[in-house]
This record gives sequence, structure tokens and C-alpha cells, in this order.
Amino acid sequence: MHPLQELMNPSSIAVFGASNNPLKMGTIQLANILECGYRGEVYPIHRSEETVMGIPAYRSILEVGKPVDMAQLVLPTDAVPGILEECGRAGVKHAIVISGGFKEAQGTEGERREKDLKEIAARYGMRFLGPNCVGIMNSLCSLNTTTIAEPPMGGGIALASQSGAYTAMINPYLRSQGVKMCQTISVGNEADIDLVDCLEYFRLQEEVRAVGMYVETVRRPREFVAAARKTAAEKPVVAVYVGGTEAGARSSLSHTGAVAGPDELYNGLFRQAGIIRAADMDEMIDMLWILSLQPLCPGPRMAVITNSGGPGSSLAYHLEKAGLSVPLFSSSLREKLDGITGPLTYTGNPIDLTFETNVFIFKDLLEMVFTSGEVDGAFIYGIFGAPDFMVNLNKRFPELRAMEKDWGEVYHRFLAELAEVPRRSRKPLAVMSFFGAQSDSIRALVENGVPVYPSAARCARAMRALLRYLDIRRRMRGEA
Repeated sequence: MHPLQELMNPSSIAVFGASNNPLKMGTIQLANILECGYRGEVYPIHRSEETVMGIPAYRSILEVGKPVDMAQLVLPTDAVPGILEECGRAGVKHAIVISGGFKEAQGTEGERREKDLKEIAARYGMRFLGPNCVGIMNSLCSLNTTTIAEPPMGGGIALASQSGAYTAMINPYLRSQGVKMCQTISVGNEADIDLVDCLEYFRLQEEVRAVGMYVETVRRPREFVAAARKTAAEKPVVAVYVGGTEAGARSSLSHTGAVAGPDELYNGLFRQAGIIRAADMDEMIDMLWILSLQPLCPGPRMAVITNSGGPGSSLAYHLEKAGLSVPLFSSSLREKLDGITGPLTYTGNPIDLTFETNVFIFKDLLEMVFTSGEVDGAFIYGIFGAPDFMVNLNKRFPELRAMEKDWGEVYHRFLAELAEVPRRSRKPLAVMSFFGAQSDSIRALVENGVPVYPSAARCARAMRALLRYLDIRRRMRGEA
């Protein structure tokens, strides 16, 4: 069994460093383990406290008296080796070392401490994450050992990161966008388990549909390329690399002890590995979101359906800038579209409905362009729910409030049906909207598997990733 399989799915966890002091990092992480729905056994280990947050505590892991699958250590640096040794004697085979002060400290003492950890783990057949990391999140078993409460669990995105913040602090941003995370792994200094192990593990996870990585260095290039190519043949891999400048390399060295290389080197390495490189985390999340939700793009031809000229023109512009196309529809298709639209509608592509309150027409238009054979994907701007524009109307027309609930139920059914069109047609759909996930209608779309982006440029870059990955997959499978 892959070592991460058990580490990510422990039936019991011993937590070192949690106490009844709510300002301690270990206490925060234990609270998150307890409150996020984890159903396994949890054993706080504390030298002096009898209970921690109301749970019986043990002075030593040797006193637990039961098998422990995984230990998480949030301790002073000098205490970590001795505690890891104690865990080994207790038969613990998996650990997460949160504590810092090892190789990233850039001194011989830090390197020696990290070497000691590796030797202790090897002696007891133990595999571990870290040191200098923030933990893991696995929505499949409701486990969150990180510092951030209520991560957006679910979906098909997995993330491995050499930065802890990008597996934890990013969660509020993800939640605001409606993006869900299946699993996250903070690898820290990678003294033992590294990005290669994460790639191999994520490839085996059926629920994971797209893999993201934050990279400051690749420590095992040959193995990394091999693991990435195998993974990319089955599911997309997107990476952010930040060590390609002098300042970025300097920061990486102090952050995780990573020795970085020039951008050109990593561009070539990623290309060989079948990895899509993103400029930054927001772009990577945009790509992973659509890659995990929508069918692959069979070609570059895009339809744009909008009820406003400006967003439609912006989409057309940015799609072509991204290497996609917005072809003029044939006269036969335009004749069909004219049959269901109003007199002010332009149906050449973009389809500009001008002002249209009948949002149900979007599904008919989408089905029509998808079945025409003239496009490979589509974008919609103009999905609004009643609460998005009826606040003041409700004040002037109180009778509308009585209709809103019934209309909302019908509208949510429509949005679910709209989301089925790309799956049925095997062509991708993305929506552009200035309303975030707090909008009832946008939230309904996202929950039904349609990604929603706030700008035309982000829409275009995300859709381009679908086309790029189709080419990569063919290449990795030897089909190109």
C-alpha cells in the first residue's frame, strides 16, 4: 500500500503539542481535527494536562495502550527527534512533523536535526511529512489537521504544496469562489515524503480528477518526471513554480531549504513531465476547477452566449488572445437561433440577446450550438437569479415576494438541467459572472458542476487548459 494511503486515512491520531491554551498552534489543529467531522480515535499527548479540550490526555504515546496509525508533532524543535523515536517504539508507522527549525534554517545544526529525523524514521520503518509543514486535509474521511477551520471539502481537486499556506490559508478564498478541495498535502521540507510520492498517490485516487502543485524545487527530477507522466496520462496536473528568479530562489531557500533553478529549466522539465504551468495560484485554481468539472475541449471553436454586449465582446477578445476561436455561425444555424430569440438579438457569435429577462432561453441556445457541430465549447454571461436584481422591486411590488419562492424552485431545476447539457454533449461550458458564490443562482450552478469566473480573461485561460490537457494526455498515452 502506498504510504500516503494510510497517512491520509488514519483510523487513529496522536496529537503532540495541543493543550488547553487556545493560542497554541497544536491546540488550533486539534480543534480542527475534532470539529471537522473526523470519525477516528484522537489521543492528545501532554506531559502535564490530564485532559485537553475535555478529551483524556496521555503523558506518553506509550501509555495509550492501543495501536496508533499516525502522529502529528507540533513541538519545540529540540523535542521533535526524541518524540519521533518514542512514536517509533510505540509502533506508529506514519507521522506529520509540523515543527520548523530544520533544513530551512540554513545552518549545519538544522541539517543535522533533519538528518536525525530521517534516521529515526528509517530505523522504525516510519514514513512522515515535513518537517516545517501545516498538515493534511482529506474530505473523503472528513480529516483536517491544518490551522484553518472549515476547509471547502469535496470536489475532485487535489493539491500538494511545498508551502503550507497554500494548503490552508487559501481556503477562505476557495470558499468565496465556490471551489471545493478533495485532498491537500503540505510536504514542507520533504525530508521523507515528497512531491513524487504525492503524484503517485493522487494518481491512484479515483475521486481525484485534477492535481495541483506549488513547487519551489524538484528534489528527484528523474522520478518526478516519471511519476508526473504516468499521472498526466490519466488526469491533468497543473503546477506553480516560483524559484525561477533571484529573489524567488532566495526566498525558497529560507522557506523550505529548496535549491531552485531557472525558469527555462523548469519550463522544459514540466513540458517533458506533461505538466501545465500556471503563473500563480489563482490561475492554477481556475485551471484545476474547470479541469475537474467539465469534459475536455475537443477543439478551439467557442460559442459565446450573452445578454450584454460588453462582456460578450470581452469574452470574444480574450478567447482569441488565448489561442481559441469564436467562429461566425453558418447561415443555417443562425436561422435556427433567430427562430427562438427576439428581434434585437445578434446570432452571429457572440449571440447577443441584449436585455433578456427570460433566462431559460440559455439552455435552448446552448443545446442548439452544441448539437450544430460548429463549436467545441461555450461560455455564458447573464445568469441571474431573482434575488440578484429584485431587491428594490420587492419593496415596490410586495406581491412579487409570494412568487419568489416558487419561481426560485423552478429556476434551480433549470440550472441543474443547464449544467447537464455539457456533460451530455461532452463539450465544456464556463460561465462569466460578477456575482460570486454568495449569489443563489451562481451557487446553484457551481454546485451542479459549472465553474463560474469573474472575468473574461480568467474564463479564456481556464478553457484553454482543457484543450492543452487533451493534447498532453494524447502525448503521454502515445496517441499523438
